[in-house]
Amino acid sequence: MSFYKNDQKELINSINLFLNNILEVNSLFENLMKEFFLKNYKKVEDLTLKISDLESACDKLRRTTERKIYQETLIPEQRGDVLGMLENLDKIPGQLQGNAHRINTEKPDIHKELHDDFNNLVQNNSTCVKLLISGSKQFFIDPKKTIEDCLLVSKHESTGDKISTKLKNAIFNNNNLDLSQKMHLRYFVEIVDEVANLAEDVADRLIISSVKN
Repeated sequence: MSFYKNDQKELINSINLFLNNILEVNSLFENLMKEFFLKNYKKVEDLTLKISDLESACDKLRRTTERKIYQETLIPEQRGDVLGMLENLDKIPGQLQGNAHRINTEKPDIHKELHDDFNNLVQNNSTCVKLLISGSKQFFIDPKKTIEDCLLVSKHESTGDKISTKLKNAIFNNNNLDLSQKMHLRYFVEIVDEVANLAEDVADRLIISSVKN
């Protein structure tokens, strides 16, 4: 990164801090789901509050970084790409925060036989986010690595689709659940899976931007 000016290095450091916060939200949500399946609801509540605080920090960092890009006319050739990346990346901690609040509040009755697939879905989505953040950090350094990581995001998103389809089939074929329970569980499958969809949207955008640059 030595070819960047000091103010540009400062900008990249701010972006990396924003990306690290997203990683932390992602990690906290993984832990929240583990505690939820163990029925440690107090820990779930505590983790939900931590996720909310970090999500707010992500919002502030994004706005500060965007103002810096505009006011100091930094990275003019990449400005549109970076602003779009930041805006879309910020949807991920927002989705994770929303998921945490819904799980903490509604406490869906996820039967034990569904736990493994639910955990697989959460882990797969977490991998999507980790790969996306890795690719985002490489955007200014090694665009080829960005493309490699982002292509893996798409691969894992497809895996997530298969897991969520398997879960929905298991839910709706379970005769021990009434229709309202089935609909409630399907809703949670979809909001958890949405994290991977958001990650893929950003990854697709980053691939195009990396090819251009």
